[in-house]
Amino acid sequence: MAIEGLTQCAAGCGAPIEDPGNLCCVHRMPGGVVRVNKSTMIVTVWYAEHTGEAGIILLNDFALGDLFAGRAGFEAKLQQQGFKAVRNLATPEELEAVKKLNEPLASWTGPWLTKYPWERPE
Repeated sequence: MAIEGLTQCAAGCGAPIEDPGNLCCVHRMPGGVVRVNKSTMIVTVWYAEHTGEAGIILLNDFALGDLFAGRAGFEAKLQQQGFKAVRNLATPEELEAVKKLNEPLASWTGPWLTKYPWERPE
């Protein structure tokens, strides 16, 4: 049922959303469905590298649309933050392949952050 009360794409295009996510068919991305009370969202999984470290970033589809107007805006923000080799991990197999690299994940791995450690003033 998407986020309760939401009927239009979180990316702001005005198109109807496609359950169980919060984005329309043009903006939606693959990921895992998460339910919180009566609301659902899609959590997208991204691989990225920064200064020789590799990591995983998680971002729900509402934030992907609302904060970045979709994939292109999110990828541009990551590039601005210094990330390279950014890609959406669309299938469980792609995520498993990254996990099998046998490299430790970077300390910044986890949910997307407004500012990462290298962007904060000391």
